[in-house]
Amino acid sequence: MKIVSIMGSGSLGKEVDLETLVEELRDEVGESLEANFQSPGIVTVKFGDNSPAFSIYRTGSFQIRGALGHDGLNDAVDQLLEILSNIDFETGEVEFEEKTAVFMHDVHQGLELEILAVHLGLEYTEYEPEQFPGLVYRPPKHEATLLIFSSGKVLVVGTAKQEVARSVLKSLLDALEDSF
Repeated sequence: MKIVSIMGSGSLGKEVDLETLVEELRDEVGESLEANFQSPGIVTVKFGDNSPAFSIYRTGSFQIRGALGHDGLNDAVDQLLEILSNIDFETGEVEFEEKTAVFMHDVHQGLELEILAVHLGLEYTEYEPEQFPGLVYRPPKHEATLLIFSSGKVLVVGTAKQEVARSVLKSLLDALEDSF
């Protein structure tokens, strides 16, 4: 099982003038800066092609999406704070925490999702192939959700904790072993 994406959120501790911030970031970072105003209250910026996305809100809240692992997320926070420091943007007390991750595992076999949905329990599964090509499984007694594909690829979502992801994945692997 590996982390394919991780997201965290935090606060810069003060409100932000987004238009001014983007201008100053452009002066600091140059042409590699991508900025997309999604509304008057939020801008999403990337500092290059392989950069995670930083969504910054007028309120000072921010989210980082698309980092590749815990270290990548921490590096992204450090990168943001360093760039803000370089443009003399004073923050309040900065808070940040990991919120959720996407873990991926390959069971190395094709799966019959209709049969698997019945075996796992229809009350815990959703499978509508005309809407989504995977089986959504919300196992009892677990706080994460599994997205299971007929190729054998499995995504664990809804947690940032690797031990939780391992536990929910083990419950699926045990169920697969029992039924196939």
